[in-house]
Order: sequence, then C-alpha cells, then structure tokens
Amino acid sequence: QAGLTAAQRAANLENALTARRPLRGRRLVLVDDVVTTGATLAEAARALTEAGATVIAAATVAATPRHHPP
Repeated sequence: QAGLTAAQRAANLENALTARRPLRGRRLVLVDDVVTTGATLAEAARALTEAGATVIAAATVAATPRHHPP
C-alpha cells in the first residue's frame, strides 16, 4: 500500500479480512509491526468484532509520523 493516501489505504482494505471461525466471547489484542495510517488495524478490528470478539487493545513496534499538509 506504499504511496497510497490514508483514505486510499482504508478503501483498499475495506472488507479485505475475515475471521476463519467464530470468536464470540474472546478478548483480543491486535499486534502489528508498523502503524502507518491505522487502516490495517482498523480492518482487522472490524473483522474480529464481526466474528464476535472484543478487541481490547492494539500493540505495535513502531509508527510512522503523519505528515499534515500546510
């Protein structure tokens, strides 16, 4: 997804992930290596929540700084 804007990344990942089995009653922590826009974490949280899990936190190793236009 390199080179995409935050909105493009979110659109690119929309409904891209699904859980392989029901997760009702599970409390989960998402883990990602690097957060750029948060689109991957958001899509993972959506898929897991849809499968019945409760996402209680997210952990990452690094985050890229956001650059805001002037």
